[in-house]
Amino acid sequence: MSLASPLGSTYGARLSAYLTTYEDFRKHRKRTNKFLLKLRHDLNLVTRDTRNYQDKEKTSAISKEEYAADARHGELLLLLAERDSLFASEIKSLLEISGDKLSSYKKLMVSKLKKAVSTCTKLLAITEDEPNTIKRIELYVYAALTQGVYSVNKKRWEEALYAFSVARCGLELLATQLVEDDTNALYDRTLIDELLDTVVDPSLNLAVSQGSVVETTSDLRTVARKHCSDATVSYLAPAVGLIASVDDSFVQEVEEEEEVSKTVVWRDHEANIYNDELSIKIIRLNRTNWKSFAEANDYDSLYSQWSALVDIHTGDLAKSKDEDDEERVQDGAVLLTYLKYNMLFTRLKRDLLLIDQLNAQSISSVSKRLHSNKDVLRLYSAVVSTVDELKDLPGVYNDEDLFESLENMGRFFTVKRSVVIADSYSLASKFPEALKIYAQIERTFDASGTFYKVDEFPYDVTSNTQAQSLTEEVSRRRSKTQSLAQFVRENSTNAKVAIDDVFQFSIARNTVSNITNVLQKGHISPVLSKAVLFDIAFNYISYTSGAQPEPAPHAAVDDVEEKKKGGFFGIFGR
Repeated sequence: MSLASPLGSTYGARLSAYLTTYEDFRKHRKRTNKFLLKLRHDLNLVTRDTRNYQDKEKTSAISKEEYAADARHGELLLLLAERDSLFASEIKSLLEISGDKLSSYKKLMVSKLKKAVSTCTKLLAITEDEPNTIKRIELYVYAALTQGVYSVNKKRWEEALYAFSVARCGLELLATQLVEDDTNALYDRTLIDELLDTVVDPSLNLAVSQGSVVETTSDLRTVARKHCSDATVSYLAPAVGLIASVDDSFVQEVEEEEEVSKTVVWRDHEANIYNDELSIKIIRLNRTNWKSFAEANDYDSLYSQWSALVDIHTGDLAKSKDEDDEERVQDGAVLLTYLKYNMLFTRLKRDLLLIDQLNAQSISSVSKRLHSNKDVLRLYSAVVSTVDELKDLPGVYNDEDLFESLENMGRFFTVKRSVVIADSYSLASKFPEALKIYAQIERTFDASGTFYKVDEFPYDVTSNTQAQSLTEEVSRRRSKTQSLAQFVRENSTNAKVAIDDVFQFSIARNTVSNITNVLQKGHISPVLSKAVLFDIAFNYISYTSGAQPEPAPHAAVDDVEEKKKGGFFGIFGR
C-alpha cells in the first residue's frame, strides 16, 4: 500500500480482494490492521502505556511538518480511515444477511463511519501543502465518499448530495488524467468506473430522490456540477477549487438560460438524448464555425472533441446494456451512429487538408516531389479506409442513397490516388506508364449526371461538382501525357543493332550473300584469332568483291550430304 494513489490503496485494494461477504470484509480489515501495526512501529508512533490513552496517543498529533518530512504519516491516517470504513462495511454486510436488525450494530456502524470521517478531516488538514494536485484530489474524493456514506446512514440528504457530487466531479476529472501508455491505466479506469457504477451514482440517485429540491434533470453529471459548489460540508469545499485548477469544465454548472436540445436528427432518424452533458457539447460542436478553419490542426481539436463524445456515449451504453426499453435502446444506437458519423467526417476533412498542404508546397526537385507524393498516397489510403468505416456504421447500409454515395466517394478518392501515381510516373519521364493509368481511369470512372445522391456531406469533403471536375481533369492529363509519350518516342535516339538489318551498310549484296554460302571458295588469310570456333572460321574466310557466285553441281552436293564425317566437329579424323 502506498499514498502514491490513495484510491488505489483503499478502494483499489477492496476491488482486488473481491469483497462480497462480511467474512471477506473482516479478513481484509485484519490485513489492513497488520499493515497499520507495522507502519506505526516504523514511524515510532506506538503508545505502549495504555493508561490515559487519549492523552498519550501520538496519531492525532501528526502535523504538516511531520507529513512533509515523511509522507508515510499521511498513509497512516488514510489506512486508519480505511480500517474504520471496512469495519462499517463488515457490519452492514452482516446486518443484510441477519434477520435481526440490532440497533447496537447500527450504532456501531455509524460510529465507525463517523470516526473515519474525523480521520479524513485530519488527513486533509496535514496534506494541504502537498504539491501533487492529482494526489490531493484523490484524497478529497476518498473523503467525499466516506462523508457521503456517513450522511446517507444519518439521512442527511443535502450533505450526501453535496459529498457525492464532489466525488463524481473528481472521479470524472481523474478519468481524463489517465495515461493510456501506462500499464496501470486499465486498472485505474476499471476502478473509477466501478466507483461510479456501484457507489457514487446509486447514492446520488438516492440523495436526489430523498432531497427537498426537485431536480429538473435526471442526468447525474448535470446534478453533480450543480451541487458540487453547495459547500454543505465545509472541509470538502477546497476540492472544487482543486478540480477547477486542472479543468474547470468539470465543476461548471450548466447555464439555465442556455437552450439544450434533447434530440438529434441523423438522416430520417430522430433520437432522444438522455445525457445533458452530451446534449450541451453536441450543440457547442454544431455551432463551431468550421468554415473559418484553414489548417489541419484546427480539425485535430474538433476530431478530439467528437471522439470524446463517442467515448462518453459508449460508456453510457455499457451501463445500460440491460435496458428493457426498446425505444431507449434504439435512441442510443442512432445517437452512436450520429456521433461516429460526424467524428469520421472530421477525420476525413483533416486528412484532405493535409493533402492540400503537401500539394501546395513549392518543391523544385523531382526527387523531393516524388517523396512528397508518397505521403500523399499514404493519406489517400487513410481517406479510403475512413470511407469504408463510414459504410460500416449501423444504419448506413439500409439507407440506399447514402450507401451508394459513400461507395462513389470511395471510388472518387481512389481515382485521385491513382492520379497522383500517374503524375509520379510523368515526373519520372515514364510517360507510357502514366498514359496507361489515365486511360484506365477514363474508361472506368464516369461522374456524369448525379454522382452523389446525397445533397451534401459534412464539412464539404466532396461534391458532384468536384467529381465532374475530376473527370475533365483526367481527360486533359491523358491528352497531355499521350502527346508527351508520342514526342519522346519519335525523338528517341536508339538505333537498330546490326543484326536486325545486315543490308543497312553500303556494301555489295553479293558479298553479304556469300557469307551464308559455305560452298563458295574464298581467300584465306591469317588474322589474330579468338578462342571461339565460330570466330576462327569467320575471320579466316574472305571473299572477292567482284566474284560471281557459281552454282554448285547437284551430284557434289549429294556426295557431301551423304558423306559421314567423324571426329570432333569434323576437325579431327575418324
